[in-house]
Amino acid sequence: MEGSSEPTMDDGNVDAPALPTEVITEIFARLPAKSVGRFRCVSHAWCARLTSPYFVDLHYRRANRPEHPRLLLTAVGSDYDDYLHSWRPGGAVEKLMPDDFSDGIIVPLTKPCRGLVLVRGTGNGGYFVCNPSTGDVLALPDSEAPQKMIWRPSRDLAMPFFVEVSYGLGYCTVRKEFKVVRLFCNPEGDTGMAEWTSCEVLVLDRPAYWRPTVEQPPLCWVEEEKPAVFLNGYLHFLCHDGGIVTFSISDETFGSLLPPSGFQNEASLMTELDGCLCMCYGQPDSDDLYHVVVLRDYKEVRWETLCCIDRTTWPESKRVLLNSLWMAPLGMYNSDGGQKIMFGTGGCKLFAVDIDGNAPQILFTPDETIIGSCEDDSIPALGLYEESLVPVGHTMEEMISSSSTAEAWFDILKWLPARSVLELSLVCREWRAMVMTDHFVQSHVTHANLNKSPRIMFIIDPRFGTYMDLEKFTDGRRPPLISNLICSQPVHGLNVGSCASWDFICNPAMGYCKHISFDDNDGTFFSGRIGLGYDSEFKEHVVVHITYREKNLETRYYELECKMRYVNRSQWHPLDPPARPVAATPPTFVNGKIYWMVDSNIGPVSTTCEIVAFDVQTQEFEVMPGPPCSHDTRHMTILQLQDALCVTCSDQSLNTIDVWTMKKCGLWLIEYHIDLQKFLPDYLSENTTPLAVDPKDGRILLHGGWSLGYYDPKTAEIETIYTEDIPVHGLKLCPIICHESLVWPFCPS
Repeated sequence: MEGSSEPTMDDGNVDAPALPTEVITEIFARLPAKSVGRFRCVSHAWCARLTSPYFVDLHYRRANRPEHPRLLLTAVGSDYDDYLHSWRPGGAVEKLMPDDFSDGIIVPLTKPCRGLVLVRGTGNGGYFVCNPSTGDVLALPDSEAPQKMIWRPSRDLAMPFFVEVSYGLGYCTVRKEFKVVRLFCNPEGDTGMAEWTSCEVLVLDRPAYWRPTVEQPPLCWVEEEKPAVFLNGYLHFLCHDGGIVTFSISDETFGSLLPPSGFQNEASLMTELDGCLCMCYGQPDSDDLYHVVVLRDYKEVRWETLCCIDRTTWPESKRVLLNSLWMAPLGMYNSDGGQKIMFGTGGCKLFAVDIDGNAPQILFTPDETIIGSCEDDSIPALGLYEESLVPVGHTMEEMISSSSTAEAWFDILKWLPARSVLELSLVCREWRAMVMTDHFVQSHVTHANLNKSPRIMFIIDPRFGTYMDLEKFTDGRRPPLISNLICSQPVHGLNVGSCASWDFICNPAMGYCKHISFDDNDGTFFSGRIGLGYDSEFKEHVVVHITYREKNLETRYYELECKMRYVNRSQWHPLDPPARPVAATPPTFVNGKIYWMVDSNIGPVSTTCEIVAFDVQTQEFEVMPGPPCSHDTRHMTILQLQDALCVTCSDQSLNTIDVWTMKKCGLWLIEYHIDLQKFLPDYLSENTTPLAVDPKDGRILLHGGWSLGYYDPKTAEIETIYTEDIPVHGLKLCPIICHESLVWPFCPS
């Protein structure tokens, strides 16, 4: 058309015979998605044509034929090669896409929704939307350990936390958008129902976060192992009592469907089969009858038994081969003049049966393929996928970088206190989504604490993560005095602490607190047993736990046991212990290493001060020399001041503290000499510890046990900012220096 700006397939060669654009389009529409992706690189005109919504829809309709299903194989076989695989009847197994986007085994949860498949990683590996035919993957936020499912001691008792969740993926034809929906519940075992429910929606490729549904969900008990089924514009959630909760993708309202008559909820699952909602029940690894029932009339809720499989009639060899903890129908096809149902198993095997459920026909086993033999499991090891060019959408980080307005707000919000950021996140969905990204959280903890005076809070109750700012105690209110409690300096937004019988990780600025329990905890208080670090390469916090299995002061014999884990994971890994015993003083973290003082009372005799260092990236210990000060009559602590490793040596006879700093060359120099003699009895050298240095004026914050004050190195004076009467022995104030931080490393309980 004259004057039209519509792109053409013309490559500019006027001498070459040209096929009509419509013909070329029809040819491309029948090619695999990855082949189309390569042709997009030919020219700008081809790229524009092959990425247009019209062509994406045409390709989806032309490139998929029901009689030629494509299988997505996610099982980890004996010849595992870090890939997901594909298979078509009559063909060979082929590599499809890498499976390195999750720490767990990939489990397909849904049938393809315009080519997109919802999958999850086992072991809290998170949820993802992927397009297997293009290899594109989008990680869903807050899905490894959803905040709503993590109990924390500081949680308002009026706010429920949830123990079950079910996810589903659907497509709204009106708005042309994909929605991921998750339904939370807190079940009651006695009634089979739920005490609380909550439902959230995430719209793909929109600058938004999880949001509540328009309508409150009914009370129902759903399970993660039973994802929602999308059909006819509705998501269908199978409930624990056998009922079905429906959710309209377009208007976000809820409804319900009755299960088929005689339905047994035990060992049941729901899927889509032959364009109908399908219910299956019967123990897959037993001789029980396996029922396949479909909803033939959706409006009248008329269920029809499609097939009833009696595996006792099967040949013994096939019964043994196909025995599995998981079995589900994947599709139907015509063969030899009749209909067959295709089933998959947890051992990545595929078979078909006639409608009458006679002896199965083995269609696929992985043993002689590039996958290798697979162990049977109770989770899906295979599913269907479709050729599709439908994009999975952009991450929030990508959407921020493509919008100058979003980037500007990002740069403003990252400087604000944590509470201010959370309040502003309620302004709009885009800001909410922005501040919840890992990129913003990491940037915020860096920028919001630059050149800021230390934020001082008091630990009110370590069990429930209750903290209050120092400013709250200026009207006569008093913080509690606690014994046998220590807390670390902040490490990239988090602190770690120990009580007599348990430890905790916390972010006081957010009221976050996570208990850490150990099997080897005998109730003995040892303040050097837990160290906190930060791995800048993986952007994760690291916890190192050290305990004494044996300790004899007379013989100087000792035996250490060490282990570590990342804070947002639940698995501990053993470590080779350091070559020196660690002292009962809290460790510190500086520039990629956690440092402990060496206990001079056991182990090899040394006349000099020594330090144990743990590199969080190499995960190895080393022993290094400390400052040239003697252990005799001196109390020593190790800490970080102004991003440098420091050791304090207190002289009890003179009531002084020397603060040694390790310079970059490894040389130790005295940075400060603090004389506390005239500040008795509030500041005794054996009880006083520096906590931080104020970058604005260089004053040192001192904790004297029951007093807090700023020491000015220029005037050698102390300004006490809070004090208590000298308490009974062992009790003391418990201040904690915290970062402005949104870091909230939930991990499964």
